[in-house]
Parts: sequence; structure tokens; C-alpha cells
Amino acid sequence: MRFLMDSSSLRRLELMELLNSSGNWWTVEEIALRLNCSVRSVKADIYYYNNFSSNSIKLITSNHYGVKLILPASFQMESIYQEMLADNVNCQILECLYQEKLNSIEDYADYLFTSTSSIIRNVKHINLFLEEYNLTVQRNPMRIVGQEQQIRYFYSIFFWEKYGTKIGGTQYLEFDEARRIIQRLEKSTDIALSPIIENKLAICLLICLERISKGYIMQEYTAPIKLNKAALAIIESFVANIQMAIPKQEIEFMGFYLTNRYLNPDFQLNEVTREQLTIFQHIDQFLTGFSKKNSFVLPNKEVVKRSIFQYIVYKREFQGNDFFLVNRTKNTLVNIDKIYHSFIKLVFAEVENWTNTGEITKTEDEVIEILYLLIVYWEGLTAQILQLQEKIKVLLISQFGKAHELFLSDILRSYFPNELDCFSLTDEKFQASEIGLVITDTQIEDPRKETLRKVPVIGIEYAPNERNWKTIQSILIDIKHSKEASNNWVNASSPFN
Repeated sequence: MRFLMDSSSLRRLELMELLNSSGNWWTVEEIALRLNCSVRSVKADIYYYNNFSSNSIKLITSNHYGVKLILPASFQMESIYQEMLADNVNCQILECLYQEKLNSIEDYADYLFTSTSSIIRNVKHINLFLEEYNLTVQRNPMRIVGQEQQIRYFYSIFFWEKYGTKIGGTQYLEFDEARRIIQRLEKSTDIALSPIIENKLAICLLICLERISKGYIMQEYTAPIKLNKAALAIIESFVANIQMAIPKQEIEFMGFYLTNRYLNPDFQLNEVTREQLTIFQHIDQFLTGFSKKNSFVLPNKEVVKRSIFQYIVYKREFQGNDFFLVNRTKNTLVNIDKIYHSFIKLVFAEVENWTNTGEITKTEDEVIEILYLLIVYWEGLTAQILQLQEKIKVLLISQFGKAHELFLSDILRSYFPNELDCFSLTDEKFQASEIGLVITDTQIEDPRKETLRKVPVIGIEYAPNERNWKTIQSILIDIKHSKEASNNWVNASSPFN
């Protein structure tokens, strides 16, 4: 959807994303450089947010520091995205196309208070965007045309991006009924869904039912995975109460569309195609080889394997991204890169070198999505990664001897879990060249002090007091930042750049 936005709206969106990415002050000159615009434009955007935005945000300015974003604790970028989409003319045209209440370019020009030439330009712009979904806008009457399943797929993404959880309060009054059907389906299948996922599925169901009511019925449809007969029967029984005839192929489409991503269908391997079985086997080989090669334990391999397989089947069934404004999966991985960095790099390297990767992933976005599924579904992965994470080596020196040094080691590790390797001065594993920090409750006059002369030393009471803890935390943060800078982490190491 960024492609559909005008330059000023896109710049405002990127400004908010930049300021929201950190709590730092930014000079307007820095912002202008990052957004490739003028200082005057940045100041105009700041004025816009402070005076016209419906969100509870504030951009404070300082002649000395620059600009800083002040947000309520409950703020979500989703609200900014939805505000941008609501004001976007192309977005308004797409929603009108779905409703099919207007037929000509002149109708759209009158409704949107603009000229016919502007509508023609907008439609050309929209068509370039819709190419990704193998769809196009026809004229006389104005309609989106293409494969029916693609139209439904596209609009399910569009309405979630535009309204999200707020869709229940829109003009789509039938949404509540669609949501009740999803809730009954949920109870009948003993599957627990959050209210958010219920809303997503209700949007999908509502679009299917509204398209059918307008006469857009698939002539034939066979789900790429044979669906559970019990689930199909449940869906059929629920839609039977709707006052219109719904053919069996539509029931099958809705069964696949509603269950494959969120309801975890229980498919049997003897019911998949030969090509799908090959993909399933290659996923198994990939997971087995990767976990063995890198010494990871994968206790729930079957769950991970099926989640990846279901994603691949879904992506092969529909064309186009499942996001418009922002790739939320990629953003999630970027934000957790420092924790999962080693694992992410291993996965990218394995995908690059693995001979059968083409059957599993075809684009970078698919690699990112599969990486996300690995991290989310892999049971116990975070604990394994933290065990492998490089730790800061701390030397404990106490005037009370080894027992007290080991005691200090225990409380330090509990206060900073998975961050420190602690050593007693008498520990045989102690190597002065590897120590990154010394913590002591006494004056160091030992000859080893010369060896450790470049290492930060923190003096504590016999056990750290509140001031000591703050000092330790501050210096640990400095050490980690120094390591990241020396590794050029953000600019070179991250595979997402």
C-alpha cells in the first residue's frame, strides 16, 4: 500500500516510523537526510502531527536537542497506518470498488470531490499495484476483475490493514454475524482463538459471503490440501442457515481459506499430492540437517514441520504479499535480531547452501516468513540460543575468599541471567585476557592487577547495594554497545539490511 500513497503521506509515515524506532532526540537536519527531503518538509510534518493527527501523540521540539516523539504507553503504530489509509484517495477508491455502488469514472469523481482526470490517474496507479495480485480495475462498470479467490484474498488483507480490530464499528453490519459463525465454529472444533484472530477470520468469511451474494461464485474449486470432513460438515451446517444457496465448491474454498492459517487443519500425508509430499519431506530433511549440524535440539519437530508446510501451501495458492504497508514479520525479526542474531545468520546460511531450498522458498519474503515460523514454533529455542550467546566474563575478587566470590557469582547471574560468565579469582578456568569486567569488595593490590589494567573495575560493598547494581548495569550496557560497534552489528552483520 506504500506504493499507493502520495509522497507527502509516505514521508509523514516514514517520519513516524523513524521517531518511533527509538526514544532519542533527532535534529531536523538528521531527519531530512534520512527521509531524503527538505528541512522545511520535516517541520511541516511535525506541525501536521501536533495539530491534525487524531492519535494521542506529541512531537516536542527543542532548539538545542531537535525533535523527540512522546507517546502514551498503549500506543501502536497500527493507529498511524490506519489513519494514513483512511485519508488515502486510492484506498477510498478500492473500498468503493468492493462495495460496487458506483459504476463510472464520473460517479467516482463526484463521490470523492475530485476531477475525472484525477480518478483516471488514480486507477492507473492502483492497477500497477494490483498487478502483484494478478488483478486489475476494469471500466464501465468500474470493478476489480481477476480470479475470484485472488479478489477475496486481496480484500481480506485490505480490510484488516484499513480497519483491524475496529472493523466491528464500521458500516459492515454483517461483520458481527460473521464473527458469531466463527465463534460457533471455534466451539464445535474445540479450538481456542483469541478475539483478534476471530476478527481476522470473520473478515475472510464476510468477504466470501458478500461476494457470493453479489453473484461472484466460483465455478469449481478444489482445496490444495484435502480438508477434514468433520470441519467441512461444521462449516456447511453453519452457512446452511444463511438465506442464500452456497455451492459445495464454495464450502470447500471457505474451509481451506478459514482453516489453513489459523485453525491448524489435521491433514493426512497420504492425502497430499506427490509434489506436496516432496516439499514436506524436504522440510523434514532441512530441519533434521540444520538442527544436527548446529547442535540444536528440536523437540516438537512435527509441529514446526507442519506449520512451515501449511504456510508454503497457502503461499502457493494465492499470489501477492499478505501485507500492504509494513512487513510485520520482517519488523519482528529486525527487533529481536540482537537476541536471535546467531540463529538467524545460521538459517540464512543454511537456506543459501541447501540444494532443495527452491522447493521450500522462492523469494526473500518467504525465507523471512519461514525463519519467523521457526523462531515462534520451535519449542525451547530461546533458552538454547541464550545458552549459546556470547557472555561477558566477570572476575569476582573478595577479601573473604573463594566461597564469597562464588556467592557473588550466583547473585550476579540471577540478576543478569544469560548475560554473564562469572569466575572466582582462584578458579582454574580464569583467563585474564578474556575478562571484560572486575567486581571486587576490596582494594586490588595483587600482581594480576597489571594484567587487568585495561579492564573496568567496580568496587562494591560486601554484597552489592542499590548504587552498586546501577553502576554494574550501566557498565555492562557500555560493554555490550562497544562490542556491537566493533562488530559493526547493525550496518554489516544483520541479514535484514
